[in-house]
Amino acid sequence: MIAKKDTWNEEKSEQDDHNLVKELNKKIVNLTKQLEFTESKLKETEEFYSERLNNLNDVLFSVDTEGLFTYINPAIENITGYTIEEVLGTHFTKHVHPDDICGLLEDIEKTVSGEHKPYMFRIVKKDGNISYVHTTSRPIIKDGEFKGINGLMVDIARLKQVEVRLKEERDRAQNYLDIVGVIIVAIDTEGNIKLINKRGCEIFGCEECKIISNNWFELAYPDELKERWKKDYNKFILGKDPFKPYFEARIMTKEGERIFAWHNIAMKDEYGNVTGVLSSGNDITERKKAEQALVFAKLISENASRTKRQFLSNISHELRTPLNLIIGYSDLLHEDYVGTTSKEQKEYLEVVKRSGNRLLLLLNSMIELSAIEEGKIELDIKEFSVPVIIKDIKNSTLPMAKKKHIDLQFCIDEDIKTIKADKNKFKTVLYNLINNAIKFTDECGNIEVNVAKEGQNLNVSVKDDGIGIEEENIEKLFQPFSQIDSSLNRKFEGAGLGLSIVKEFVEMNGGKVKVETEINKGSNFSFTIPINSDQILD
Repeated sequence: MIAKKDTWNEEKSEQDDHNLVKELNKKIVNLTKQLEFTESKLKETEEFYSERLNNLNDVLFSVDTEGLFTYINPAIENITGYTIEEVLGTHFTKHVHPDDICGLLEDIEKTVSGEHKPYMFRIVKKDGNISYVHTTSRPIIKDGEFKGINGLMVDIARLKQVEVRLKEERDRAQNYLDIVGVIIVAIDTEGNIKLINKRGCEIFGCEECKIISNNWFELAYPDELKERWKKDYNKFILGKDPFKPYFEARIMTKEGERIFAWHNIAMKDEYGNVTGVLSSGNDITERKKAEQALVFAKLISENASRTKRQFLSNISHELRTPLNLIIGYSDLLHEDYVGTTSKEQKEYLEVVKRSGNRLLLLLNSMIELSAIEEGKIELDIKEFSVPVIIKDIKNSTLPMAKKKHIDLQFCIDEDIKTIKADKNKFKTVLYNLINNAIKFTDECGNIEVNVAKEGQNLNVSVKDDGIGIEEENIEKLFQPFSQIDSSLNRKFEGAGLGLSIVKEFVEMNGGKVKVETEINKGSNFSFTIPINSDQILD
């Protein structure tokens, strides 16, 4: 029995061992499968990251404590032209521009000490060209010991090109700002200066670096105006006051207080919000002084003219009464109403009468001119017969012409009958022109008066073959009291009022005066007025 029991125990033990081995084999198989799966996943992960590292456009690198590259991804070839094999094991300074090595080493020291320090430097490519890169890195620490550096290097050559172009554009724009002779200044919403050109710096006598970021209102405006301008600007920024594209204001410069004219543009962001104001300022101090001087001179001139007109008007009226008496009593004596006068006495009386009439004509002209200047003469537009007026003028001027043996001819178009104008002024104009022509035409000369119709206008010309006028003196003709020969012993009489009255009366009738003349060959004075002058009164 004992033997059988032992046999059974042995068999059971063998069975247990067999089951244990079977179980172990099963676990081994499972572990093997798990290991194979893990290795597969690890390989996939490694391939995944390797593929992405190799396809990166940026360079990943590792450098040991000696500064030698221990790892680099394929992107290095795109940036430098060197292959991985050509870079691994080389010192990093081999690829850095010599002028940038010192600065790079200082930045690396900061990185090793634990400071995050991105840095930019130039590299020398395989073909010898220079490019720009930006690098960020971290120290490699194992078991508390520094083992090297891991980093990422980005090619910023295109960015640098854009930066260079932007700088060139900025420099060009700054040159434009600096070359102009006005202040250019930009301020933000707080009134702080963000930009000022060279002229602005000269105006304030400060360098640009000392002006930028200062408050514009504190810098530029007089003490009594600072707060007012700050409040006005703040109201505009808050939308309470409208924008002022132009204004004039006093500012304090290195030369003292000056007046500037400001042209302004509101600066806005992409959302339409106001970010500040760009202004150009031009010094108008001298112009303002000149304007004030002109205003003052104008007031003086107007006062002098007014005084002159009042004097002429008063003295003319005062003289006209005794002159009328002189002329009237001369006529009575000349016609023997108070006794018989001798031939010699009649000649003297004729001189008195002629001189009196001439002086009365002068006084009347002065009164008329004064009334014109004061705007007291009004138009009396009526329809009248042109041939009748021409006949009256002919009868009054022919005797004067005959005294100098001048051939005075009148030519009038047959189809001209009546016009609407101021008859008395028309008559005065034509009489003065003919009288002037007779005065300046030598004996046995010729004068031709032509009256013609030109469209809706009447054209009247008085042409003579007299002394003529030099071109530089034509402008003086229509100025009151102006004579070409102003010497005391001048040959021709007159106060120089006739032609000025002609010009005023013609223009009052809506017409124009024209002069054509040649020295020693004669002159042609002409004027045109509308045939129907009703529109002048509208």
